[in-house]
Amino acid sequence: MAHTKGFSLIETLVAITIASIATMALMKVISNSSNISANAVGRFDSSIMMGLVAGEANETLDGRVMSVDEILRTRYTIDNPIIRESLKSTSYEIVLLPKEILNPLMTTNVNGIDPTKASIAVQKVILKNPQEQKSFFHITSGSL
Repeated sequence: MAHTKGFSLIETLVAITIASIATMALMKVISNSSNISANAVGRFDSSIMMGLVAGEANETLDGRVMSVDEILRTRYTIDNPIIRESLKSTSYEIVLLPKEILNPLMTTNVNGIDPTKASIAVQKVILKNPQEQKSFFHITSGSL
């Protein structure tokens, strides 16, 4: 019986199985990377929106339900109709918690500096809708 060079059927099946397992593991890594990237982009977009809304948070908005477009309209002009419709379609109930005055100098009077002028006010702002709740801190000069 003559020996021919080549792979047996069993060797070929084992090689294909190992290659398939390695390919599936690689696809899982790529899929996870894609999900992580999409999640990071979503958080970045959300933090930008929160930064814009933070500049508009004040007591007149407390308890109101407003679209993001309504909140931003007082300060910004948004000409792009697609972006504007997207902002109109997202509404939040605005909840402002009481301000807390912080004195970074931790004293009443240092070298003639009025502590009320050196203090800051920190206020937690919560945006709620049925799908999500976001919160951030609004920081202003320290007056009640």
